[in-house]
Amino acid sequence: MLQCILWRDSVDDDIQIFKLNTVAYGTKPASFLAIRAIHQLAMDESFSYPLGLETILQDFYVDDMISGGNSVEDLRKWCSNSPDVLREVPEAERESFLKLDDGSDVTKALGLIWEPHRDKFLFTFAPQIGVGKHTKRSVLSTIARCYDPMGLIGPTLTRAKIIMQRMWRDKLHWDESLSQPLESAWAEFCKDFATVGHATFPRYILQPNARFELHAFCDASLQAYGACIYARSFKDTADEVHLLCSKARVAPLKTLTVPKLELCAAFLLANLLR
Repeated sequence: MLQCILWRDSVDDDIQIFKLNTVAYGTKPASFLAIRAIHQLAMDESFSYPLGLETILQDFYVDDMISGGNSVEDLRKWCSNSPDVLREVPEAERESFLKLDDGSDVTKALGLIWEPHRDKFLFTFAPQIGVGKHTKRSVLSTIARCYDPMGLIGPTLTRAKIIMQRMWRDKLHWDESLSQPLESAWAEFCKDFATVGHATFPRYILQPNARFELHAFCDASLQAYGACIYARSFKDTADEVHLLCSKARVAPLKTLTVPKLELCAAFLLANLLR
């Protein structure tokens, strides 16, 4: 894409210089420039809008923003888990909801399905079962559709990745039908996934004005290793523990001993905690 053009209608005319003064998509620095421009605008106006500066620097992912507040007065958003907030927002300016089969009203928050009424994240994806023969391409397509950046259903997806690794080990072509053992393993996974498709996780995992702890665990087997972090908040007699995030890796095809895999799990946990 041309950013600077030198032009003249004839050899007798002076050269005119045309420069593109907007951020154009498709160039290598486009993503950086777009974010950098937003940050610069926030810093230039930080004196007048200090809260805006904090929000832009911390609550943006590329050009999408998701934020919140500690009270109803802090929020003026189109979608909220508080009916008191939405009461002051005109109907036309509210976020439109998607309707699930069970009647729940949900919306999307950075790719995750969020039900504001119960303030929970939902996983509603269910793989197709019994539609012809499965191939490595269809299996990978199913796994790729499971968007779980926090690892809330990590143990389930790890089972699928182990099956996928077996396909690579057997050197299957992309559109080659699965062998009987792989077909049976994938069918069993799809059947079990139907129950996970209705799993819910609370968005807010703390208690107001409570003490807070992180509890981290890691482990390994010959097939995979992983790490998880739980958040514990407690005050008086109230004690709540919720899964915060997790990460898992399939063990490499080159056989490693369990102690080495456990070291890999510990390293994964250290990075996750950091």
